[in-house]
Amino acid sequence: MKKLVFAFLTLLLAPLVNAAPEFKKGVEYTVVKETPSSQPEVTEFFSYVCPHCYSFQPLMEKLAERLPEVEINKVPVPFLGREMGPVLQRAYGAAVLLEVEDKLTPAIFDQIHRQKKMPRSMDDIKAVFVDNGVEAGEFDGVINSFALNGMVAQYDKLTENFNVRGTPTLIVKGKYELNMGEIGSEERFYRVVEYLLSAE
Repeated sequence: MKKLVFAFLTLLLAPLVNAAPEFKKGVEYTVVKETPSSQPEVTEFFSYVCPHCYSFQPLMEKLAERLPEVEINKVPVPFLGREMGPVLQRAYGAAVLLEVEDKLTPAIFDQIHRQKKMPRSMDDIKAVFVDNGVEAGEFDGVINSFALNGMVAQYDKLTENFNVRGTPTLIVKGKYELNMGEIGSEERFYRVVEYLLSAE
């Protein structure tokens, strides 16, 4: 009789065991805000000078392909690259405003990390834009514009609000920060993001 009761309880508990979450708070992710965003979104805080961000870009591109319904945001931080940090931050914003980010981000990453040519001034950044099809006048009209100043202020505010101190930092739904060192593999990265997108 005891064996039958034990077997019955085992059957009852089996679904509970199977329902245990695959990923755990404090291991693969950390809760950084109480309330999640209303829309499914993933935000990457990055820097063009960060080698890990450069290596991470193919995963972010695949994530966007894998989850086309999810909004993928990028926030450039100013605190890497010394005096060029804020300049590169503005470069990203300018690329977004000029609708050439898809060309300029790979080009800037490539110049810094593959060609080993670190831009040393805004003129160097302008040259990258021009080399990738942007008219010099278009760049000049955007780089110090009111619109770009507002974007930079928003980038800084988000960086401060999420207390970002390193890159890449990934925030899912404005609530969960991935612990990148605990993810382990590319496939687990995608699964953690998908898991957190469905979490409350």
